Order: sequence, then structure tokens, then C-alpha cells
Amino acid sequence: MVVIRQHGNNSKLFDISSFLADVDRFAPPDTWHITIDECLGDRALEIEQLTASGLSMSDGEFQALYRGIYQTIDGHFLGLAGGERVFELLAVDSSFWEVTGSPAFESHMLTTYGAWQRA
Repeated sequence: MVVIRQHGNNSKLFDISSFLADVDRFAPPDTWHITIDECLGDRALEIEQLTASGLSMSDGEFQALYRGIYQTIDGHFLGLAGGERVFELLAVDSSFWEVTGSPAFESHMLTTYGAWQRA
């Protein structure tokens, strides 16, 4: 597991929309299991309510549902392929992401987005 920052230089936000190409390259899921405590964007309240107890859906359904979200404050994303976990992303308090996956995926995420530094 690596911990990456959620906010880059010049207040650039790193969120799921930023990560989708990385996920598709290193750990393409056929199923997402998500639990979102708080997010911002289109349908945010609906998504928080729908996923409060966890919700599983196909990759296409997930991308359609989450398309309008620009920031995940607190949320858990588990990617599965053939029933096996291929990655896990955990957004914590709009501060950082915990990223778990293959060594190549973790290394790429750390290099691309930068390590989170406690203030």
C-alpha cells in the first residue's frame, strides 16, 4: 500500500476521474464495489445514499454513475476482475488516498501523483 496526495501543485485535485486511465492500464476491473461517505459533484447526495452500505456494479455502470463527481471526500473503491481484488482506493478526509494493488500499479500511482506528506 502507498499513500498519495489528493491535492497537487497549484491546488490540482487528484480524484477518480484522474485515476481511471491508470486503473484501466494497470488493473482493469470488471466490477467495482464502492462505499462513499461524502463526495462533491452531480448526483453526490444520491451516490452517498445509494452506496452507504456498499454497492457493486459493472465498470461501465460505475463510470456512468461517478462521471459527474469531481471530488471524493471520504470513500472506498474496490476493483475486482474475475471475482479477485485487483486494486483498492481509499479517500481519506479530502487529504490523501491509500492505494493498494500490484507493485507496478502502486509504483505508478506514487510516481504520478506524489507521496502524501503530513502537514
